[in-house]
Amino acid sequence: MPNIDVGIVAMVSLEDIEVGDRARQEMGNLDEIENSMKESGLISPLAVKELNNGKFLLLAGERRFRILTKNGIETIPVRVYHEDITELEIKIIELAENFFRKDFEPWEHDNLVRETHRLHQQLHGVKAPGPGHLGWSVEDTSEMIGISKGGTSDAIKRANAREAYPELFAHCKTQSDATKVLKKMDEAVIKDVLARKIELSKVSSSVQQLSNSFILGDFFTKVKEIPDGMMHLVEIDPPYAIDLNKAKKSEGESNYKQDEYNEINSEEYVDFLFSVLLECYRVMSDHSWLICWFAPEPWFAPVFQTILNAGFNSTRMCGLWTKPSGQSKRPEIHLANTYEMFFYAWKGRPAMNKAGRSNVFQFPPVPPNQKTHPTERPVELMKEIYSTFAFPGSRVLIPFLGSGNGLIAADEVGVAGVGFELSKSYRDSFLVKIYSK
Repeated sequence: MPNIDVGIVAMVSLEDIEVGDRARQEMGNLDEIENSMKESGLISPLAVKELNNGKFLLLAGERRFRILTKNGIETIPVRVYHEDITELEIKIIELAENFFRKDFEPWEHDNLVRETHRLHQQLHGVKAPGPGHLGWSVEDTSEMIGISKGGTSDAIKRANAREAYPELFAHCKTQSDATKVLKKMDEAVIKDVLARKIELSKVSSSVQQLSNSFILGDFFTKVKEIPDGMMHLVEIDPPYAIDLNKAKKSEGESNYKQDEYNEINSEEYVDFLFSVLLECYRVMSDHSWLICWFAPEPWFAPVFQTILNAGFNSTRMCGLWTKPSGQSKRPEIHLANTYEMFFYAWKGRPAMNKAGRSNVFQFPPVPPNQKTHPTERPVELMKEIYSTFAFPGSRVLIPFLGSGNGLIAADEVGVAGVGFELSKSYRDSFLVKIYSK
């Protein structure tokens, strides 16, 4: 885990220490701390920043500073940080100091966890999934403050919910009370409020670019704005025309509203897909790739033929996403399905970035309770697919964004993604996801 310089210990006069703006809003029970200090002394030195006028700015330990001043103490040991320490590092030192206090208000603790996590990610960057990556993650925050990863995530969620609807938490006396309120709230409402606040806030250029790449609107309307021959890869995850809402409910994933997933009538499906493919063909460069997910039962042959009719070349030897386990709606007569299929097709004669790679992509799915979209695919899977077909610097079009994980994957493998989605709810979930990573 990345660390800040620990500073040096020196003796300074209390009169030379200045108190600036502080993160802690409640001083709590100073009498208890004063009695402890009278019995055990000043066990831990205060943290200060050396100023260029011979004075020191207090970074951490305000309550102890006030008690020492009250009792007429003149000189104390402090941990001195030099004047070149950044404002961000100062804030982190102050917040870290506060985690050793035991008398937090519940809301204050949650805000402190969230702010600590945010500041460390601002200082060190966001850690990408998988081993060997630099940056800061929820695991790093939980390790630093000494609570579980789940406890850290819950604290961040409660802080976000309080920010969106403070009046609903006005009578919560404990974190348990706040958690109960959170469970009763409509998550979509919270995400809508937070997403609007995120859009108005100052975020990093990379996060802002990701946000702008998720375009709310109809594909057939928005794609008209893309000039011919711009895209090197198109990844289509269209509606499957298999009554997906009913299928997901039978598989135990019943937390999706019927009006959020835009299904296509089976009688209109081939015409719909042909229109999509024609627009994709137009915006693709002379030598480019197409990925098209589909439901093999009953659409294998019709989808393949429609791809050919739109002008592409392809093969019936599909790409396969394989999963560790599967499901069957009729296990008495059907084997559990552990894979999904996509056709890969090409315009012109493009080169594959990972020439000769296997057509099997083995990745675990997104757990149902973590999905924001019924057909959400893991970022790691999409990263592997994009980096197989597209070279760094390529442009990728995603006509039906859904969860937006494709944009995250594209960004992480160095390709420029853009796409469209009709549902504002899915876009809100995406904004909250990229802002709180």
